[in-house]
Amino acid sequence: MKKRRPDQTTPFSELPRSRRRDLYVRLRWKITRKASYYGGKFTSDALLDEAGRPGPYKQWIDCLFLGGDGLTIWNATIVTATQQFWDEARLLAEERASSLLIDEQEEDGFIREGPFLANGQKYFRMVKRQPKAYACLGGLTRQEYEEQCERAIIENEPPVIHESFTIESGYRYGIGLYAIVQADEINREVIERTIERFREVGEKDWQSECLVSRELLPVETQENALSRIHHLQTAPGAGEFDEKLKVE
Repeated sequence: MKKRRPDQTTPFSELPRSRRRDLYVRLRWKITRKASYYGGKFTSDALLDEAGRPGPYKQWIDCLFLGGDGLTIWNATIVTATQQFWDEARLLAEERASSLLIDEQEEDGFIREGPFLANGQKYFRMVKRQPKAYACLGGLTRQEYEEQCERAIIENEPPVIHESFTIESGYRYGIGLYAIVQADEINREVIERTIERFREVGEKDWQSECLVSRELLPVETQENALSRIHHLQTAPGAGEFDEKLKVE
């Protein structure tokens, strides 16, 4: 048997039963202490149900909850189908850009300028390099190409999304769980419903046979959605409108 090096961390699933039980009990107590905020079924470092925070900013969460065997801690990331759709469209656009740039020497990033003198001291500064346009990308920079490609993917070949649970091993604390759920946003009710559903399917990998309807998925990129919200919040008169809402 190959010995683990001293600097390697033992995954949670390989810890002795007594150690896993100890961590389980500690988390159970933590969940109980934070029940007034999180409801008593899970805990997290994230804020929930923030008043005035738009839905597109509440599309995922990391949280911890207990397994039904008295030993397992689930270290979960829960994302909406919308967030998964955006992530897959963006990843596909990045992969297509990379495939076209395979023979190119990319020059994006930072360059060092200087030396400069100030108070008798020599110093350098890092300056962001101007993005390079590539002929293989139609004369666009990588970012411009990816944004254009992502919009085309969403419009013409939208990713197929299923609700699902995927267990991920090797976590130092708990066992990883990646959950995709159909919901407008992540809130306490959605998290509790996701935990209940995960237990109903037997706390194992699962994928719904039904696709998430295309009508429920975005028609714009995540960047566009967030930019539009930012524009509305910073538009002239937006603050006055907010104050009016508070008064009413």
